[in-house]
Order: sequence, then C-alpha cells, then structure tokens
Amino acid sequence: MSLEKIEGIMRRNLDNRNMGGVYLKGELECICNELMKSKVIMIVTGFVIKDVLVGETDGPLGAVALANALLKLEKKVIIVTDKYSVDIVKKCCLEVEIRNRIDIEIIKETDIEANSLALLKQYQPSHIVAVERPGRAKDRCCYSMNGDDITHLVPNTDILFKYAKAMKIVTIAIGDGGNEIGMGKISNYIREHVAYGNLICSEFSSDYLIVAGVSNWGAHAIIAGLSIMCNKRLLHDIDTEKRLLYSMAECGAVDGVTKLKTPTVDGLSLEENISIIHELHFALECTNQFTKK
Repeated sequence: MSLEKIEGIMRRNLDNRNMGGVYLKGELECICNELMKSKVIMIVTGFVIKDVLVGETDGPLGAVALANALLKLEKKVIIVTDKYSVDIVKKCCLEVEIRNRIDIEIIKETDIEANSLALLKQYQPSHIVAVERPGRAKDRCCYSMNGDDITHLVPNTDILFKYAKAMKIVTIAIGDGGNEIGMGKISNYIREHVAYGNLICSEFSSDYLIVAGVSNWGAHAIIAGLSIMCNKRLLHDIDTEKRLLYSMAECGAVDGVTKLKTPTVDGLSLEENISIIHELHFALECTNQFTKK
C-alpha cells in the first residue's frame, strides 16, 4: 500500500511557507498504523490570533474531522483546547453530530503542570495528537508566524505533551509553519529556511510529525490513510467541509492570515480548501484496496 498520492495532496502550499523541502517519508503511514491500534486519543488544538483574541479556522476543523473518523473506528476521543477556540470546536462537533460523543476540555491558565497531569491520569490516552497548536520555542515563549510574542495568550500545552512522552504515550503532531507543537523534529530545517525560524521554531519533538500545506489538510490526509487501512469511508464530503468552514466563521473564528471572519483558511479560499477534500476522495477511489461504503 502506498500513501504517496495522499502525501502529495496534503503538501500543497508548503512552498509558499518555505517548507517545501521538508519530506518525512513514511511518516503518514506510521501515524495511521499507530492510530489504527490506538484506544484512547487526546487531540489538542486551537491557535489564538493576537489581533482579534479569537481562535483561527485552521486546527479545530481538522481536529474535529479526525475525532469523527476515530469515533467511527470505535475509539474514545477527547479534545483539549483553550478559551479562545472552545466555541469553535463545539460548533464543529455539532455540525458533524458528535458533540455528545466526546469530552471537550479547556486547558487551565494556572496550575498548568497539575492540570496536565490530571488530564492524562483521568483519560489515560494511548496517543496524543496536536493539530495546529502553538508550541514553545527555545526561549520558552510562543510566537506567531511573524514573530509576534503570544505567550501570554497561550496556555502551555507543551507540558501536556512532555508529560505524555515521559509516560510512554505516543505523541503525534500536525503543523504547517514551524511554530507548532511537534516541529522540533525538523528544527534545523526551520531555523535555516523559514522566516524568523530561529525565533519561532517549536522546541518539542513529537514521535511522529505531519507537515502539511495547511494543518487541516494534514488531518484530512490522516483520515484518508485510515480509510484505506480499514477499507471504510471515514473522510467527510465536500458539503460537510463547506458547513464546517461557514459555521466556524459564524461563531467568530478568523482566517489566521487575513484576520477576517470568513470561510477561508490561512488566506486560501473556500474553493481551494474544498478542492483538497475532492482530491483526497478521488485518490481513495483510485486505490485498489478501497471500496465505497
């Protein structure tokens, strides 16, 4: 089985971020294999936009789509986010009708270490996944892609991942720019090739990493890979993608690039985002192992 076609689709737009030279061969397949054998998955998401003090459209959509797919595989899923993105996450869950099937936790801004340990002990995840979640840089601060310090707005979920790794919980991350949790795995590349790379590069290195043109697309690629492995359609359709994008904007989410409440992601149009879903479904139809269900 080859997932190269799916990897190619999720990598679109990476050149525009100076991340086109990153290619982690086989990482998607490893992640799909891990999630197939997982039991309890904790998904962490939410990236606040400093200028408007609300979460962006990249992250929550991918996190909820992945949660929905994992629920179809009869896994237990918990989503962890912050106060800036919790309403966005809840709205997406309502759109795909899983709000009553998952737990949503808001990471506390105080007693972070105790809170992180309590969450891990309460849910005992086998795997933890970050989808477009800001990561701490070497100086212990969080930064936007443009180098703006957002530390005071971002509860430190790096601690959650560091404790998870120490507890032998598999850590997985999805990012697109270098400043997200997990990107420490390619820190040398980020520091050399990405604007402000020395400043913004996330320190934490996840066990497995997806680098996608948009983090939502990375989550969709994982879902497509899982679909192949279980021979079952797990990826939502184009109409659902539209509903999710519009519903996020309606509840206040903004495009992380334009800062506008529009059904767009990272400055990329509604049509560009929908085209990824279309191409992933086409790739699945072209895969011999996959059967329409």
